[in-house]
Amino acid sequence: MNSAARTLIQNATIVTLNAENSVIAGGSVAITGGRITAIGSPTDAVDSMPGDLVIDAAGAIVLPGLINAHAHLAMSLFRGVADGLDLDGFLSKVLPIEDAVLDAEVVQIGSELAAVESLRAGITSALDMYFFPGSVQVAASRVGFNVHNGPVFIEFPGPDNRTWDARMTWARRYLVDRPVADRWVCPHSTYLLSEHQLRDVAALADDVGARIHVHAAETRAELAQVGARHNGRTPIEVLADCGLLSDRTVLAHAVHVTDSDIDRIARAGSHVSHNPASNAKLASGLAPVRKMLNAGINVALGTDGASSANDIDLWMAIRLAGFLPSLINNDPGGLTAAELIRMCTINGARAIGAQSEKGTIEVGKDADLVVLDSQAAAMFPSYNPFSTLAYATTRAEVRHVFVAGELRVSNGLVTTAPPDLHSRVAGVAERVRAFRVTAEAS
Repeated sequence: MNSAARTLIQNATIVTLNAENSVIAGGSVAITGGRITAIGSPTDAVDSMPGDLVIDAAGAIVLPGLINAHAHLAMSLFRGVADGLDLDGFLSKVLPIEDAVLDAEVVQIGSELAAVESLRAGITSALDMYFFPGSVQVAASRVGFNVHNGPVFIEFPGPDNRTWDARMTWARRYLVDRPVADRWVCPHSTYLLSEHQLRDVAALADDVGARIHVHAAETRAELAQVGARHNGRTPIEVLADCGLLSDRTVLAHAVHVTDSDIDRIARAGSHVSHNPASNAKLASGLAPVRKMLNAGINVALGTDGASSANDIDLWMAIRLAGFLPSLINNDPGGLTAAELIRMCTINGARAIGAQSEKGTIEVGKDADLVVLDSQAAAMFPSYNPFSTLAYATTRAEVRHVFVAGELRVSNGLVTTAPPDLHSRVAGVAERVRAFRVTAEAS
């Protein structure tokens, strides 16, 4: 679309997610040059301004694009290869497959698949952690999706076959070529890195001004591993001691955290990505989200990889984040519907450091927007739009999706899906099947 073109979404129930959680019934949103340029109520003059593309929302809810605060996008290729296992069992199945099939091209294919799935679900941005980050960026660009990522750090060579020193040299070179505002380092965890290596990553992050994305306190087994490796400390204590716990840090999972850990996270200003679907499927546990929110921690929502949660669906994550604590704590009033929707919009934007550009519907922000289907049975009657979003909406109700003002999903179809994607994914899947047959026979 021409950068000067104007899009008008009218007759919408606009859930702004601004500081007041304002909802505008019968409102309009104008988009110009990829940004939101006007928001109006029915009495305003927004509708009288011409638009190159006009979408009548017919009363449907319009909300900010969802933000996935923890993903392994290319692992969409391994969906269903390791069901019925805990995290350790899952990793023992998946890691050998990764070593056998992953390269830059395969990661691009898997990331394109995940970007298409994400857009169809109303997800417009993701914080990713995976090998070959440049390939993930290429995939995102092809499909028109926002990805925030960076080099992954583990103590063994991994699918990209780099020694530690070579990895550090490559990572620095990769990061300085990235925009300053979107530099990330991704140390895998405190159980797959030594203290010396963690301090190396922290120094690199400080040198180049990178944000930090790390797994932390996901399982009880991890606590035992980290305690044995790092002199009895918790993962949060190790990260703090190594200089990796700050307001630039996103902690994926934070399921098994002590009160002291929560206090450390809050004082550091670090963010947490809650991943209830993956944590439930792998029997990892339930993060104490209410306690973290009460401590002032910014908690966002993530899907984890499609190989551990089996899909990339933040609507399911929203539902589980709301329902599981009610079930486990015997308290139906744990998290409000508005809190749940904020977790995958403005809280996600804060986690990735993009709160001034994303996460709410406000003038001047990126036009990352989702228009739901006004005719879907689950969408009405709607007495409280936050309740409708948190407890009734699924990805099936996503009608249109804009990313930076560009229409990426139109009438439920991803307009930017590469036409050869299915055949390329099928080719990788055959390699995965062949490896599994050989592995099971040996």
